[in-house]
Order: sequence, then structure tokens, then C-alpha cells
Amino acid sequence: MSLQLASLFQDHAVLQRDQTLPVWGRASAGARVRVTLADNTAVTIANTQGDFLVRLPALPAGGPHTLAVSIEGSDERVEVRDLLVGEVWLASGQSNMEMKLAGCRPLTDSDIASADFPAIRFFNVANRAHLGPQRTVEGNWRASTPGTVGSFSAAAFSFARRLHRELGVPIGIISSSWGGSIIQSWLSRSALALNPEAAPWLERYESQVWTSEHWDQMSSPGPDGRVNGAPKDPGNTAVARGWHQPDFNDSGWPVMPVPGTWQSAGHRHSGVYWFRRTVEIPAAWAGRDLHLHFGGIDKQDITYVNGVEVGRTGKDREDQYWNVPRRYTVPASAVTGRSLHIAVRVYSFIYDGGMIGADNDLRIAPADAAGSSCPLAGAWRYQCEHNLGLVTETHLMGHGERNSPHILFDNMLQPLVPYALRGVIWYQGEGNTSQAPLYTRFMRDLVLDWRAQWGRADLAFHTVQLPGFQAAREHQPDSNWARLREAQADTLSLPHTGIAVTIDLGEAGDIHPKNKIPVGERLAQSALARTYARNLTPNGPLFESVVFSGGIARCRFKDTGAGLATTDGQAPRLFFICGVDREFHPAHARIDGNDVVVSLPAISQPTAVRYAWADNPEGCNLANLDGLPASPFRTDRW
Repeated sequence: MSLQLASLFQDHAVLQRDQTLPVWGRASAGARVRVTLADNTAVTIANTQGDFLVRLPALPAGGPHTLAVSIEGSDERVEVRDLLVGEVWLASGQSNMEMKLAGCRPLTDSDIASADFPAIRFFNVANRAHLGPQRTVEGNWRASTPGTVGSFSAAAFSFARRLHRELGVPIGIISSSWGGSIIQSWLSRSALALNPEAAPWLERYESQVWTSEHWDQMSSPGPDGRVNGAPKDPGNTAVARGWHQPDFNDSGWPVMPVPGTWQSAGHRHSGVYWFRRTVEIPAAWAGRDLHLHFGGIDKQDITYVNGVEVGRTGKDREDQYWNVPRRYTVPASAVTGRSLHIAVRVYSFIYDGGMIGADNDLRIAPADAAGSSCPLAGAWRYQCEHNLGLVTETHLMGHGERNSPHILFDNMLQPLVPYALRGVIWYQGEGNTSQAPLYTRFMRDLVLDWRAQWGRADLAFHTVQLPGFQAAREHQPDSNWARLREAQADTLSLPHTGIAVTIDLGEAGDIHPKNKIPVGERLAQSALARTYARNLTPNGPLFESVVFSGGIARCRFKDTGAGLATTDGQAPRLFFICGVDREFHPAHARIDGNDVVVSLPAISQPTAVRYAWADNPEGCNLANLDGLPASPFRTDRW
């Protein structure tokens, strides 16, 4: 067996400062392995399976260094160059952590152009969901440059940029996320087996996942035509009807603002939609290659200009392309006049679907960059080609299905252990809102499980609390999103944890809100305060206690910094109060120091208070003087 290092040990990697540094890999059984980094050398012997691991002494921030690994008595040698030592964080979760900076908004060309940070480096772990524990991951370390940063997680990049600026050391981000994933897929098998709520599900899964019958089901369509619960594209039937042609009459089609999803336009199903628009271009563009930019399209597309296919992204039921920016070249031969007829076929087999890139990502311009671009955001004609029904989850588990028990842990996390880390930033929960009552235990399991895997009780863990989503409401007694936010806040009972409150950063019609820069900034604020002991307010106000007396409820808050405030200078909104009948009513609220005093004359004996308790409590305005919003809360646990 030739000498191999674990996946993360590649040129340009960032190593964690001030911690012993595990280095591991594979060699021939019994081989004597020598590992050298800076002025430190360690020697070990590969075991009977060929695995080896050493732990080198801690290093201060700095570099560049070279890691040299060799087999004594042979010519086998591996060198890994340009290693920096600084702070290393794992960024994980589902699509909102996965969302690339290029799909973020507001975003200007200068945001990308200024992203030249040689000491901020990302390792993007490729998505994989294979049965059984894996040894390796695919990916490579890349430094932040204007040419690379667009493919980095927007939230994680914003987090890394602030840490880099304030700590003055290299920052490494290992980005391992997958859109639509549930928390159970990120937990180890042991953690699931020890959770009484998850163990029966795990047992059912294991009773069938390796059977021949199950593999047949995974690969064969069911009676509804679905494979593994996801509807297959029925085929491009609209081309035969000329929907891609410039002379097709689409005047009877409805109009939708783009960017947007067809779900936000009232079409609550998955399927295939066509979007069409005619734009006038400068006469000087005729006969020249053009670049067509779309930003993200959820999830796959085929794009035509003047009847010519100019590009397509995605195949089968792959969903990793939902926020990947598109840039297609329109050949000069298709640019024959002043009008461009653009037709886009969008296929989404689960969750939302549509053209979702930021406004300034929707444009067309000459490929040689000579001349200004033509914006494409605005009203587009649209029509449904295939209605595939409302799909929010798949029903079969196993090979290839990201939401199988522990499958993402096996594929996208375990191969990273025990690479030295400072901590984790975690943005997930949308996939578990139907299981909100169980999420407190799942979150606790996740934190303790990962700390056990890395063997670090102080592994920091900072969570993004979900923003608002769906129709704006002032109060929803049974809001699953509110209960899941509560479960995320409950994680703060564990040491070395933090939270980024983002209730103000949501979008009613999009589960993937585009403004991710403040998300990363707030994660960094939490880490700087709680992990690095900087004198900062870690997050927005958090409910601490309540006292009911004399017909009022006095709610005490912590993490108020210089004091409580409202974002608009008005009285606090979206406070609700109830009496012994447990019927909640809008209440009067006023700030009094670190307290909010809540009352309603009609309720003489209040028994509970809720604030911003809804899926999307638009208009909530309580914050601290640092401008960080208060976390939604309830004083009851009914």
C-alpha cells in the first residue's frame, strides 16, 4: 500500500493553533512512519490494517509550514506545503449554510472584488451519501480570492472574514453541508441508538436497508412513477409545442416577478415550469458572443435563447445545484438582431422551485466585457409543464438518500475526525420543523456526539436560530418554527455554546433568505464573545425569567449589552399575554431597564407571555443597543 494522508492534509490547509495536531493516514502494515512539521518530529508504526496516527505538539499562529511524511527505509515520502496555523472551524448544516456567496444578496461586484484574503481558506466537502462509514472525502483547500469566494458558503465566509479581521490570524473553514438534510443524518449511529425517540426509526431502517427488496425499490419507479420517493422528470414535452422558440405566443401566460419561486406565486407543488422573457439589446451586440447570468435556479434548468439551447445544469434527481450560479454563453450565431427571446425550463422535484438568484445576478452582457449589461430581473411569463404534486420528503432510505440515519455523519463528517478544530458553526433545522418537540434532544445529542468524536469537551458550538418564513403573523399558538427556535435556544444550557438570532433576516416567500452576510457576522459576534472572551455582547436579548404581580408580567432579559431598545424607536411589538384561560391577546409592552413590562387591562391575573411566537413574526422590534434582535420566547411550556 502506498503512503496516503487523510483527505484534509493538502497544500494550503489551515491547522489549528495552540492544540496538539493529529496527523493520520495509511501505509503498508507495519511500516515505520516519520512525520515532521516545523521543528517537531513524531514516529509511529502503521497497524495491521495500514492505519497510522501521530499527534504533534501545538504550534502558535503563523506559517507557511511544510508537513513531511515518510516511510523509514524506503523512498516513499509525501510533502504538504503552504500550511498556515490559525483558527479552524467546521461549518455544517443544510441549504442555508450551503448557500454560496454568489447567490447572496445584497451583493455588489465590489464585495467579490475585495474578497482577497490569502489567509482565509476553505475546504468544501463534496456531497456523498453511501452506505457504510467512509475513510475519505473529496475536496481541496482554496484561499479566498475574487475568483474563488463566490463558491464559498456565504454565512461561513462572512464569519471567517470577521474572525480574521479581529483576531489577526489565518482562518480555515471546513464546509460540510447538504441542502434539505435532517439533523438525524448528521448524528452517529451510536447517538441515534441511545436516543429513545430515534432508536425505533433506526431499527426499522436497519431491518430493511441491506435487503435485495429494498435495493429493488430504490432503483425502480413506484406506481406513481417516483424513485426513492422523488418524482422523476417526465420529460421535456414542451419543446414539441415550441415553448422554447422565439415566435411562440406566450401572451396568455401569467406573469411572475423574477427572482422568485412558483410556490411564492401560489403554486404549492413541485414540478417543471417554464419562464420566458424577451429583452431588447443594443445593436452593437449583434453577432457577438454574450454571457447570460442567472444566479441560482432551484433546482435544475435547460436554457434557450432564440430557440437555441445555450446551457443546462443538473441531471436525474440531483439537488445540489439549487443555488449554483449559472453563466451560459449565447453563441454569436444566435444573436441575430435587437431582440433576445429567453426561455428557461426549471425542474424541481422537492421543496421550492424557481429562478432564485439575486436581482443583480440576473443579467446578460457581451462575453468580451465590452459594454454594459442588460438587467433581467422583473416580470417574466411562466407556465407549468408538469405538476408533480407537493413533495416535502422522500420515503425510502439508504444508499444515495441524504436523510438516511447517520449517513452524512458516515460520509461527510467521520472522515474529518480528529482534525484539530476550535469549533462548529451550525445552520440547520428547516428539515426538522415537523419534529420540533424532539429537536431539543437532537441538538443536545449532536453537540455531545461531535464533542465525543473529536475528544474535546470544549469544542465550541454556535447555532443559527431560524429566521422567519411563510405568511407573516403576529401569533401562532402551535407554530412549529417557533418551537424549533426555542429548541435551538435550549442548547445554550450546554457550556461553550452560542447562538446567532436571525428572526429579522427571513423572507416570507423563500425558505432560503439571501441576506447571509449578517448571519455570518452574528455567528462571529457569538464566537468572539463566548469562545474568544472578547468584551462583546454575544447575541440579542434572551429571555431569562418572569414575575407576575399586580396584573403585570415583568420579563427579565440577559445579553442586553448597554440596554434594551427597539429597532424603530416605538414600543415593543408582538408581545402577547394570557390569563388562566390560556387565551392569548395582544398586550401593551414597555422597556424598563433590562425588563419588559407586559400588561393588558382586561387580564387581571396574567399567567403567561409570548413574544414573536409565530413562523414569521414580521414586525417584532425588540433588540439591544448593539442592534441585535431579541430571540422569540414563551414563558409557558404548554
